[in-house]
Amino acid sequence: MMDSVIEQKRTLRDRYTAIRKGIDPADAERKSARVAANILSLLQRHGCELVLAYHKIGAEVDTAPLMELILRSGLGVALPYCREERGMGIGRILDPRGDLVEGAYGTMEPSDKLKDNIRPEQLSAIVCPGVAFDKARTRLGRGAGYYDGFLQELAGKTLIIGCAFDCQVSPEPLPREAHDVPMDAVIAETTAFPAGCCPAINQPEKET
Repeated sequence: MMDSVIEQKRTLRDRYTAIRKGIDPADAERKSARVAANILSLLQRHGCELVLAYHKIGAEVDTAPLMELILRSGLGVALPYCREERGMGIGRILDPRGDLVEGAYGTMEPSDKLKDNIRPEQLSAIVCPGVAFDKARTRLGRGAGYYDGFLQELAGKTLIIGCAFDCQVSPEPLPREAHDVPMDAVIAETTAFPAGCCPAINQPEKET
């Protein structure tokens, strides 16, 4: 059974990675800006003060516009980094252009002097990347497991937001294992789940 779930996830990762890569770069830029505005409206609704974002890899939603909006709104931004022992650490940044360095897997992460300058429990919200999500807010990640343990520690205490393009939202339920933490909300450019959770999106409740 476990092998079956692993194989399902592998197949779905391949499918949704290909779909995401098929988005025209100019279109992805426009969509990313809309996602950013949508997420900011949700953060403001919940009174969030310190937000863990991420720096995009490949064809993920570009969070540079989101980080800019968050900082301009007077909120704080943190980014994750990969620890050598396979865990995930965080660091608060003030300048996305000057405070980041290239880390593991080519990702941009806080410079050494900024790593661990805050504690995870200080976060108001976490914006999570994902390969795919479903309407029940299940997240399909890359499979490395960096987010799993981190999210398990904060689930129910911190607002957890899945960040995606509309094309990454599966119409069918995704496989979910015991260690898979569901999102509190999934936000894309024109849709959000649960429906009605995002002030910037006018979405019928029936889409929940």
